[in-house]
Amino acid sequence: MKRILITLTVIFAVGVFAVFANGENQNSSSFKSSDEEIAIEVKRVNGEIKLHIMIKSMSKYDHVVIERSAETPDYFGKCKYISCADAKTEKGDFVHTDRYPYAANKDVYYRVKTVTKDGVERAYPSVLLPSLQY
Repeated sequence: MKRILITLTVIFAVGVFAVFANGENQNSSSFKSSDEEIAIEVKRVNGEIKLHIMIKSMSKYDHVVIERSAETPDYFGKCKYISCADAKTEKGDFVHTDRYPYAANKDVYYRVKTVTKDGVERAYPSVLLPSLQY
């Protein structure tokens, strides 16, 4: 009886750990707005940081800015500027590489900031790209 109880406890602990570990990684690297107008996914691929940006209707915006911040989601600087007038498609689906990324041992926050043709700016919530643990 004691052996069965220990086995069930170990299985439960491993299961709970797996659920929390997988859920945190998936949720921390992507964002989709509630109206599904804007979405961003950030991930590390072979030492590079790939930014996958999806914009439902490009014609509404003058430009889109991808911003980043190291360690804290308080102070953002420009990372990528996308002019919607130069975009070839009505439905924006872009994959960009962050050319000058922060060090991999730092947490980095990315966010999308849109500017409509009327001049209205909207900054969406940031996405955490967790640091690599060495």
